[in-house]
Amino acid sequence: MKKVLVLEDNRLILIHLADIVQEIDAKVTVYPFDNVKDAYQCASEKLIDLFIIDIILDSKPGDVSGLNFVENIRKVNHYRFVPIIFVTSLEDAKLYTYEKLHCYRFIEKPFDDDQLKQLVEQCLRFPEICNRAKTLYFRKDGIILAVEREDVIYAESVKHIIHIHTRQGDTLNIPYITLKKLLDDIDSGDFIQCSRSAVINKRFIQNIDIPNRRIQLKDGHGYVDIGIRFKKNIKEAAENII
Repeated sequence: MKKVLVLEDNRLILIHLADIVQEIDAKVTVYPFDNVKDAYQCASEKLIDLFIIDIILDSKPGDVSGLNFVENIRKVNHYRFVPIIFVTSLEDAKLYTYEKLHCYRFIEKPFDDDQLKQLVEQCLRFPEICNRAKTLYFRKDGIILAVEREDVIYAESVKHIIHIHTRQGDTLNIPYITLKKLLDDIDSGDFIQCSRSAVINKRFIQNIDIPNRRIQLKDGHGYVDIGIRFKKNIKEAAENII
């Protein structure tokens, strides 16, 4: 699922920009912020697919907080080439943002909604830039357990214990963690919830049997059941999963 971060100090414009993104695709997660501090924290915890940034985030003369934010974001490996749209009234910033910060497009205020929608749609069609090297850490009995996200095949919750199955054949049994928390920590569009008690890595799916509500895994890793309430979502996503 795509994630868009919007940074704009004017609350009315911020809400309007967030609404525009949601109108394009209701499944997109939008993170709207009116301050740099919260935006930084979100960008560090989530993997953002598109930034929509206002250059001027403070009424002080000469403020270019938005540019400084993007300069720092570009220093993060994952965000070196993530598309960025600048929405601002600073005409003389255009050359700098294109050449130095590699922004996707510069749109001036007051902006045209349809033009912005077209730009956002283009950016959302970009392939997902995913850092597959992310390591997941869990604490159990005073010990820190680690597993590479790309090695997780599926996870299931049984009696308040999450069982994480890896492609190496290992199973990590982590108590007192919910599937929602696990999905937040994983933070990847590769994972999808297939029942109330299980999430699965789409990259390990061999076949989806909708009538029998079963997902066959690759390399002999068995099957995972599809919950009745999740059958429709899995069916709709089937063409993109395989």
